[in-house]
Amino acid sequence: MKQEPTPFGNEPPVPNLVRFLPTGRRRSEGGSTIVELLIALSILSVGLLAHGSLTLSSMTQSELNRERRLALEGLRSQLEQMRAWDFRQCYSAFDLSSANDPPGAPGSQFDILGLEPVSPGGRVGRVLLPTAPNPSGTPPTALREDLSQPDIGLPADLDGDGAIDNLPKDDSYVRLPVRVEARWRGVSGEQQMIIATWLGGQP
Repeated sequence: MKQEPTPFGNEPPVPNLVRFLPTGRRRSEGGSTIVELLIALSILSVGLLAHGSLTLSSMTQSELNRERRLALEGLRSQLEQMRAWDFRQCYSAFDLSSANDPPGAPGSQFDILGLEPVSPGGRVGRVLLPTAPNPSGTPPTALREDLSQPDIGLPADLDGDGAIDNLPKDDSYVRLPVRVEARWRGVSGEQQMIIATWLGGQP
C-alpha cells in the first residue's frame, strides 16, 4: 500500500500524546477550592471572635472583682473609724447634719481610693443612720427608734428604756444601727454595696 507523503517528506506522522482535560471540570475544581478556603476563613473568624469575646469578658469580671474588693475594704475601714470614735458622739459626728458636729467630726460622706463617684465632684461612700424629722422641731432631724427599717432591725429600743417611741434619741441611745454604703461608676456601670451593723450591741 502506498504511503501518502507528509509535509515533512516521507516521515510517518507523530501520534498526539497530549490530552487536555475538559474546561468545565477544571473550573469546577477551582471553584471548590475557593469555597473551601472561604469556609475555612469563616470558621477561623468565628473562633477569633469567640476568643476575643471570652478574653474581654474575663477582663471585665476581673476589674469588677477589683472594684468590689476596694468597696468592701473602704466600707470596713469606715466602720472601724466609727467604732474608734467616742460612742456617745458617734451619731452627731457621722449624721447628715453639720449643725451638731463635735470638733473634728468627719461627717456622713467619705472617699474610697480607687473608685470613681457616680456624680462628678461627689463622694463614693456615705453613712446612713436612722434619722427622721424631729417632732419637737429642734434640731430639725433626730435619731429615731420608731422608724420602719427592717433591713437594720428597726423599730427597736435604742435607749434601753423598754419602750419604742418617736422621741429623739441623739443623746440617750445605748446602741446604734448603722449602714455604710458605697456607690461608684465602674466598668459595668453604676455599682452599689451596703454593709449594715450595730454599734454598741444589737437588741
